[in-house]
Amino acid sequence: MNSKLKFQFIANACGIFIGKEGSKVLCDPWIEDGVFEGSWCHYPRLATNFYDFEKIDAIYVSHLHPDHFDERYFNFSKNIKIIALDHGPNYLIKKLESLGFDNILRVKDSETIQFKEFKISLFAPFAKHNFHDSIIGNLIDSAMLIECDGIRAFNTNDNTPTIETCKKIKQKFGHINLAMFNYNAAGPYPSCFNNLTEDEKISEHHRIITRNYENVRDLTQSLEPSFVLPFAGSYVLGGKQYFKNTYLGTSTWDECKSYLDKENIGETKVIVLNEKQVLDIEKGKADGTYKRIDKKHMSEYIENELSNIVYPHEKDEYPEKDHLLNMIEKASEEMLIRMQRFNIQSSFEVVLKVFDVYARIYPCFETYSKFDYRENMLLCDLDERLLLRIIKRNAHWNNAEIGAHIDFVRRPNTYEPDLHTGLQFFHL
Repeated sequence: MNSKLKFQFIANACGIFIGKEGSKVLCDPWIEDGVFEGSWCHYPRLATNFYDFEKIDAIYVSHLHPDHFDERYFNFSKNIKIIALDHGPNYLIKKLESLGFDNILRVKDSETIQFKEFKISLFAPFAKHNFHDSIIGNLIDSAMLIECDGIRAFNTNDNTPTIETCKKIKQKFGHINLAMFNYNAAGPYPSCFNNLTEDEKISEHHRIITRNYENVRDLTQSLEPSFVLPFAGSYVLGGKQYFKNTYLGTSTWDECKSYLDKENIGETKVIVLNEKQVLDIEKGKADGTYKRIDKKHMSEYIENELSNIVYPHEKDEYPEKDHLLNMIEKASEEMLIRMQRFNIQSSFEVVLKVFDVYARIYPCFETYSKFDYRENMLLCDLDERLLLRIIKRNAHWNNAEIGAHIDFVRRPNTYEPDLHTGLQFFHL
């Protein structure tokens, strides 16, 4: 008897749901190394290529981040169905339309549609932020629940649900066979924060990983799925930032599984998959023997191969200092206007190190030839070529942050999510 619903894992948040009649929905295709302004890479190295996606019926794109929607290589037929959340500012749908994709299945928050043999429900961000207070919070993520012949998978990717959400999902849809929960914290902290010592970075690295594992445990206990798959947020850094891998708030899915196997998660079984393995979601059985990640080989691969990557902005000429400072002043004025629209305020001063000067961009523009480190300050240091790309909208501040391209000094060491949302408006 054919499986009612299967999932073929590729990497990170990418995989293919396969229905009982053979229809296929591809999720969040990121295949080629170099997203997030050049630094994010896969490990293990992928064997998958885009020819493997020729016979799919639809693509679910959860949100705009390039490890889910890699615009560089989104070379699919314009006739293919794109499944996307129709909610909020709709940055994703606008981008898809600008690229010529007009065959979009727009799904409202908590709406269920029928697509071939699947029932598909999409969900807007479940929380503004799962671990920090936020006024604005998450604006772009989505999650998908896909069902075929009574078998259900809940793909949350980066849209981490709350415990209350899990209870509501279970109450509305019934038993969930497979829950796919993010177990990592992709971002610049603590690896890029130089107000921390090396020992403090390592300590924060372990604290954040443990926090994430505990959250997956708690969500699993609440949802009570048959199986849970540690999913999404799996990457390593290449290029000149490769040394920051040691301090990322990330781990392997093997390590997450080892933690969960020791915890009380009831009857739920933890599943991990290698690239191209296919999971029968009803039975929880894969079509091959799983091979654990080789941490030693991973370190060698990063240091010997991925460290040699050259980022796109490193091929640019350096901008002229006075011209760049003039653009920074204009961009800071535009940023302040945009922040005011969203009622974003912060007690921090934000200062950029630009060549041999310092440029304050929030709460107002000012330059300094010397700078004294002080309280309520966020100092940002990045390659001036990347900075110019950000100002001209050829790169994005948030992608540069997540890609570990910006070094920070923060005093006090307090995270304000809305401030970093505001910095995404820093451009002309």
